[in-house]
Amino acid sequence: MDGTGFEELLIPCTKLEVVAHLAVTEKGVRQLMRCEYREGFGPEDLSNSQYLTFEETLRGDGEETPVVVFNTHPLAIGGVDFEDIAVLPPYTISDDGISITIRGVASGIKNFLDLARKINPPDNIKVIKEIEEIGGPKGLLGERQWEVVQAAVQWGYYDNPKKISMRKMAEQLDMARSTLGEHLNNAEAVLMRWLVNQD
Repeated sequence: MDGTGFEELLIPCTKLEVVAHLAVTEKGVRQLMRCEYREGFGPEDLSNSQYLTFEETLRGDGEETPVVVFNTHPLAIGGVDFEDIAVLPPYTISDDGISITIRGVASGIKNFLDLARKINPPDNIKVIKEIEEIGGPKGLLGERQWEVVQAAVQWGYYDNPKKISMRKMAEQLDMARSTLGEHLNNAEAVLMRWLVNQD
């Protein structure tokens, strides 16, 4: 990982796990992370990285207390730019490397991998054509995306008039409204592309 910017994150930590995207902007991604710190380091040391800014520590016990960071790494921003893929938390950065799961249409995944190869060529890539195994567009969505879409349909979010607001849905799913919006937007984009490509 030398020269990618990720190696800086492993100065204060032995392992970082991105467990959620809280907000996605053109400038970066606000992320919820769990970190295993090296002796003498803490959450504030994450800001010593060129690409991470520590924002706050959330309630929790133990060494893996969740933290909120703003990530401006080109790979994080690149993941935002591709509308036909979803980068699925959790993913990890450790001394063993980076492990990321991506779902979406083939062309979007190829474009993301082209970007990743410029930043940090992957050691290995595992491709699973879930659409052939599961059938239909459901295989293109992440597990959480599918749960959110299913709930939105069942609770009447797509009815006219809406039977539930996004705020109420977020409360019932115990999820940040921005995360819910991200899941729905990504799922809708994937499903629309899949539908058009069927023609």
